[in-house]
Amino acid sequence: MDKRLVIIGSGPAGLVCALNALKGDVRAEDILIIEREEELGGTLNLCIHTGFGKGNKTGTELATQLADKVKSSGINYLVNTTVISFDKNKEITVVSPQIGYEKIKAEAIVLATGCRERSRGGLSIGGTRPSGVMSAGTAQRFVNLEGYLPGKRTIVVGSTDLAVVIARRLTLEGGNVLCVCDRRSKPQVDKADISECLDFFNIPLKLRTTVTRLFGKERLEAVELADLDKNGKTIRSTRRILECDSLIYSCGFIPENEVAFSAGVEMKRATRGPVTSRKLETNIEGVFSCGNARYIHSDVVDVMTDGKKAGKFVADYLRDLAKKKRTQGEQV
Repeated sequence: MDKRLVIIGSGPAGLVCALNALKGDVRAEDILIIEREEELGGTLNLCIHTGFGKGNKTGTELATQLADKVKSSGINYLVNTTVISFDKNKEITVVSPQIGYEKIKAEAIVLATGCRERSRGGLSIGGTRPSGVMSAGTAQRFVNLEGYLPGKRTIVVGSTDLAVVIARRLTLEGGNVLCVCDRRSKPQVDKADISECLDFFNIPLKLRTTVTRLFGKERLEAVELADLDKNGKTIRSTRRILECDSLIYSCGFIPENEVAFSAGVEMKRATRGPVTSRKLETNIEGVFSCGNARYIHSDVVDVMTDGKKAGKFVADYLRDLAKKKRTQGEQV
């Protein structure tokens, strides 16, 4: 299979990139979007709360709006398809239940793979590793997509946007969120989010507090909480046991770039995203990056703006590449 432009990832950056490349005179039939999940939209499909884009849409509403535009434009897409690798010649290897093992040759690639949550290893919690301990993203998938309540008595670690949103969501579904705790002295979200997601539902926010130990064999049974001094060290006298059956952690996000790194894309140590030029091109010619795959953006509007820029720059690249090929052909 040959395509002029392949976009890896169908979150807001990838979808906007495809639509803007179309405006830049890249034909719809020459564009292919590859998405590993079952639907276009990326992680927006997990977000049923408002606060996305203009008009304060839910994540699912924005995902549907962008996906419908892509589908109606005639742009090609593959869902439930995983990119295993790509190389400097821009040959992409994918696998899926529908097409099996397939090679796709592209003239240009846009990395719009988004981001993933940091692992709980960064929490350095002692004790056993029973079930009931999961990331906020996993909990969000269980509740919003699968319809499962991950626990009835929950501790949330971290005060990110996702942490306070999942605390509210679990409460609305009948769970009891015992507290949201964070090692920091200040929450990572603003006062409005704290008021809307925690205060309104009487969910305690405990700052300078951390989970120091987990208890339980098959299932989480309790955690040990402790306060921290101004130097971040545990105050032994404040240790207390809290019975619970689930712990949800939110340690922040990093760009999802394992495949790009394997292909030889140069990465920034600070952001863990690709080093890009002003035109969002990586060190591999014809390979671009945008959205949270490049670095973690503050909100979805910034992600979409980055995707829009990538769509323009990759369309310009393909236009120049076509001119170069024509010139070479005439010289021959």
